[in-house]
Amino acid sequence: MLVHERKAILRRESRIRLRERVGSAHPAEAGDRAQEHFLREFPPLAGNTAALYCALAGEVPTERIRHAYLASGVRLYYPRVTGRGTLAFYPHREGDGWETGPYGIQEPLNPSGAEPRLSGWDIIVVPGLAFDPRGNRLGRGFGYYDRFLGGLPESVPRVGLAWASQRIPEVPVDAWDVSVHALVTEEGVIRVVNASGSPENR
Repeated sequence: MLVHERKAILRRESRIRLRERVGSAHPAEAGDRAQEHFLREFPPLAGNTAALYCALAGEVPTERIRHAYLASGVRLYYPRVTGRGTLAFYPHREGDGWETGPYGIQEPLNPSGAEPRLSGWDIIVVPGLAFDPRGNRLGRGFGYYDRFLGGLPESVPRVGLAWASQRIPEVPVDAWDVSVHALVTEEGVIRVVNASGSPENR
């Protein structure tokens, strides 16, 4: 089976699992745990620059991370989909407005004359439908994050945020796919498989 066919099957299965999370018994509690694990492992540092995103229904929420980072003086940026098929990240502070983007995702209002940030990142938080132990990520099929991440230095930490149920044994990959360095779930922090073949859990 071709890679794109395997990805299509996994995307359908992953979307079903996310829909099942909506209205489940304890989503808020599990979402809080995931964000607490994230904040312990990747604490906010004043003056740092971070890329975050607004979670869709069924995804791990990001509001607790947002509030903690802003309160500590982190410069937060959120993505907007551009007409060139890419993501442009704009600053967003407490009280700034949102608008709904082309895929139903909340995006920062584009300030008049503001330029998107292109470099100088301290951490990038990445959504996904599924992740595997090697850090491979299954996106929604548009390639926005892969194009964005592919232009960044390898040293910039790329962190996935997902439910434990979104972990799968293997994500099929294409040459242009970009992996994450760590995955945070409600069960803890998982580093990508190291040289000995064993993942780090914290």
